[in-house]
Amino acid sequence: AMDNQLKTSSGKTPWHIFPPEWRDLDWLVPYHGANAVIHHGHSDPNNHSECGPSVFCCEKSRDLFTREFPNSDEAGASWGITSAEQVVCWFETGVKMIYFVFCDPVRPKGLLAGGLHGDMAKQALLKEISLENFADRATRII
Repeated sequence: AMDNQLKTSSGKTPWHIFPPEWRDLDWLVPYHGANAVIHHGHSDPNNHSECGPSVFCCEKSRDLFTREFPNSDEAGASWGITSAEQVVCWFETGVKMIYFVFCDPVRPKGLLAGGLHGDMAKQALLKEISLENFADRATRII
């Protein structure tokens, strides 16, 4: 019963596209070698507090992003399905911010992105809070 509940509460956006091996708490992450691609959300070269890995909600968000930004680090990355638990562990290695790239809940071809810190990021990763709650504060990429 819990699985069905999760799907309906976190899967409101009807146009997500998931690979067959996808599980409820998975994310799609771009990697260079063993390391997640880092989004540099800062202008000061010495302040990395706003840097963090990007996680994508599904294959559709990845495809929209890499088509829109063919020269991005993400476009040249190898992608891996990564569990929420694994991403949460990155906080123990010093990660302070996670960048979420996600399908616009209102526009089927839309893409939103935003960074979340600490507990808020962990709750979003574990899908205790839906990313749709942050849609109005997110940056529209497409």
